[in-house]
Amino acid sequence: MVRAARLGQNFLLDKNVIQKIANYFSPKSEDVVLEIGAGRGALTRIIAPQVAKLLAVEIDGALIPELQQISNIEVINNDFLELDLGSINPDKKIRILGNLPYYISTAILTRLIHQKNWIEDMVLMYQEEVAQRILAPTSGSEYSLLSVMSQYYCEIDKGFRVSKNCFKPMPEIESRVMHFRFKPDVKIEVNDYVSVLQKAFSQRRKKLRNNLMRELDLDADRLDPIFKDMNILENVRAENLTPIQFEELILRLATAD
Repeated sequence: MVRAARLGQNFLLDKNVIQKIANYFSPKSEDVVLEIGAGRGALTRIIAPQVAKLLAVEIDGALIPELQQISNIEVINNDFLELDLGSINPDKKIRILGNLPYYISTAILTRLIHQKNWIEDMVLMYQEEVAQRILAPTSGSEYSLLSVMSQYYCEIDKGFRVSKNCFKPMPEIESRVMHFRFKPDVKIEVNDYVSVLQKAFSQRRKKLRNNLMRELDLDADRLDPIFKDMNILENVRAENLTPIQFEELILRLATAD
């Protein structure tokens, strides 16, 4: 969970915080864990002896020799975004651990949600700015496609903040460690849900109705009865709908004449 600053992340050095993250993750002897961005292995060394197997993903080849000295791990020198979790460990769901670099944190979370069938749960560290977007309430200023997608597919524990003073070099803002568990009762596949969200949020300041009509090539005669039946006002924007309202809207669009 500790990666080089030149690759978009800073080294977490505070031993108390590292142990706090390990305790929050709560490793078990039967766990198969995949750590995104293992870095020099500060957290890896604590987790690996406590689990059945730890897969340490690290894109920085210079850090691989140090990681390979840790027992009970398999080092994967690759970009996480290129990995297929189903082929890595097909017989058992994986627990995910990672400190996600700011510039690709959204892409990694999206990738994780797309591969949710292979994942048991996730403990992820984000810069506080991204964390607040993930946790943002409906109609809030930070509520976005990322908020809707995350909250629709995951139960999210907001965890705890990590001071920027715990990193070297020091980042500009605080970080947050959060726990994600996938909901078992969602009705829409990720590709279908996200595809409509992308269209709904395509122009945030525009009305949701106009975005959907333009991006989905819908006639008002098809869309307006759905809005009326769902009690959605004509002038609402995408950020005014809850994740469950988006679910209902997408299901109704799929079955509308």
